Amino acid sequence: MTIDAATVREQFQRFVRQWDDKLLFADFAVLLNQYLAQPLSDSEVAWAYQTLANVLACDEHAAEALDVYERFERWLPGKSPRLAEKFPGYPASENALEPTMGPDEIRLRFLSQSVQFATSFDRAGRYTEYVSTFDGALARVTPTGDNVEFRVNSLGISLTASHIAGDFERAERCLTLMRAIADEERDADSAARLRGRILTFEIQLAHASNDAARITAKLEEALSLLEELEKKASSGRALSGYRHNLAHHLTQSGRHDLALPVLDANLAAGGGSHGDHGYTWIMHAASVWKVTRDRSRTLALLREARDRDPRDQADDFRIGAFDDVQDDPEFLQAISRRR
Repeated sequence: MTIDAATVREQFQRFVRQWDDKLLFADFAVLLNQYLAQPLSDSEVAWAYQTLANVLACDEHAAEALDVYERFERWLPGKSPRLAEKFPGYPASENALEPTMGPDEIRLRFLSQSVQFATSFDRAGRYTEYVSTFDGALARVTPTGDNVEFRVNSLGISLTASHIAGDFERAERCLTLMRAIADEERDADSAARLRGRILTFEIQLAHASNDAARITAKLEEALSLLEELEKKASSGRALSGYRHNLAHHLTQSGRHDLALPVLDANLAAGGGSHGDHGYTWIMHAASVWKVTRDRSRTLALLREARDRDPRDQADDFRIGAFDDVQDDPEFLQAISRRR
């Protein structure tokens, strides 16, 4: 039976929405392998290899994910795939107006498509190989003004993979290189948004290394930058993403009092800022509960998490902010899918 692109895309969207569904992972991996066995365009093959590796990595099959990457590398020479740069990175049409990626960019995106894939090398005992492979892929990408953000984001994933592996020295080098690449950005608004992106990675690194002083200093810097971005009325989607990341780090640091106005502003801005991400609604609910003890509003936000996100939200509910209501029937009903 022939598998068409529409079927694969539909399953991909399910994978994105339900990334904790292990049965879905296994079924999607089988489908992608069958898809790759068919005659496909270079772009479809590249996208399918990349997606298959990520599915396997997210399903904790590190060795199998790396096998797929190696298949991709053996296949790539002489091919001319072109994918859209923006998520979900589907094959690009010949007349695409949006930025696209050629073979070198696709290789770098493959290696930095997710933390799960990037850390597969370490989980398979191949971290040193990961560093050289990633660094080589980055070096092959021709730097342009159009791919500044792409290179910064790729390094952010690599930074995360390094600190998870305990290689804080390389993580700091990634951070330094991210700043240097961001300095290439000539548009002031874009440069400010990149600075915010890099700040969130630096806060993440400070948390990983238990550097309390650095966490405090960088959170203050990030809040100041947020005020700057809001005054400039930066683009909605980028500002929403920055608010989300900043609120995450504030709640992780126990600063729900500072996170609450950030989350309130994001929700008030509309445009689907919280979207279907249950974690965002739960983070907002946690901040409301810690700061205001407003029971009805907290419960309403928890119900939004349950109703909007198809995944089980129980684990995200088991956090310190809700310690005093873990056995509260109303709270359990609000977050549970069981009626």
